[in-house]
Amino acid sequence: MFIALVLCVIALLVSWYQSRDVFTGAHGPFPAAFAAGAPVAPERVVRRTSDEHALVHGLSLQWTDSGVTAVNLRTGKEYWRYERRDANEVVWEFKVSERTVVVGHDDGRLVGIDLRTGKLLWRVEIRDDDYRSVELAGGQVVTGAPGAVRAFDERDGRSLWTVKMSESCPEVLVYSVHALPDHLSAVHVMCNVSSVDRDEYELLLGVDNRTGKVLWRQRTVDPKLTVWGDGHTLVAPDPDRPRTIQLLDVNRQGISPRATLPLDGWDVVAGGSGIVLSGTDPKEGSEDDDTLLQAYDTRDGQPSWQLRAPTGQEYGFPEVADGRVYVVRQPFLTEADEGRRIHADLLILDADTGHLLHTLRLPAMTAPDDSDYFGKLDILDTADGAVSIGWRDGWGDLLIATD
Repeated sequence: MFIALVLCVIALLVSWYQSRDVFTGAHGPFPAAFAAGAPVAPERVVRRTSDEHALVHGLSLQWTDSGVTAVNLRTGKEYWRYERRDANEVVWEFKVSERTVVVGHDDGRLVGIDLRTGKLLWRVEIRDDDYRSVELAGGQVVTGAPGAVRAFDERDGRSLWTVKMSESCPEVLVYSVHALPDHLSAVHVMCNVSSVDRDEYELLLGVDNRTGKVLWRQRTVDPKLTVWGDGHTLVAPDPDRPRTIQLLDVNRQGISPRATLPLDGWDVVAGGSGIVLSGTDPKEGSEDDDTLLQAYDTRDGQPSWQLRAPTGQEYGFPEVADGRVYVVRQPFLTEADEGRRIHADLLILDADTGHLLHTLRLPAMTAPDDSDYFGKLDILDTADGAVSIGWRDGWGDLLIATD
């Protein structure tokens, strides 16, 4: 009886301690989005921000060591802030939807926060100190747990389903989750990535996201080499044929080939709005220097359009959203350019035709000291009238918005 009483007191003290985490709540009215969809013609650079952020409905969500802060894009002022009281337990990752912010800490704690109010919705303790990713798709929070993949409800944190992994995958890292039609979640996991004693491999799971039933499992390639397109479309290298890219149809029955991209489309970098994009240098065949963007139709893999950079320039990684392609065109950099101030342009293209809709000259930026990538500028995020652009090495980002 005494032991039970002590445990009860300890639990109450822990709950009280956790409840004192900082949730400032919203300051002022919920910001209005800059646009109904992604911007056609961004006009101005708002500010620099951290290298970990997400854009949603007029807000920039930014990572801190022990929490997350929401910043009003129009004013640059803090809208709300969450900080964990125990600053030793840092944030590993956070994800954002139109309603919810989910924060994952390094000790296994997940926290759900209401996007509009900044108030705590729920808290879940997985109690495992290994690194885990957090994915938010289809109203569900999906993450790894010891020997399993688990899903929680985005709004109340209740446990929805658990997929037990095989003995060959005791360490599981959820890399990405895509909510597809017909109650299907495609869960891309990496097995044993931190183990030296076990085989490391990648696995794609088809999960019924109502019940957690695994409909199919398939070994696949490194998820960093894959791109998701619209609906059921997955673009991935063929593991049996080097330098061959397949358009795959993913549904509740499994994965089946739809088409094969031409040889020059082997380096696919983005997908959406009915196309997939490859970025290559035809002269060198290099994936490091993208001087040509080539679009392919996701229905049959046929070329749609191409855009070649002017002499001495190249493209960063693009983003496809709302029928538009966002990409930065910049000078072709070498080691000699480290520390030099350069100018680049944000291009916005029609996804169907590749026609240029708008160009925005970016402010001068200093090329970072990075001999591997030589400072490529990539589109990081687009949402509600804002675009974020960052150096590929994560040295800092620009936010661009419309009024």
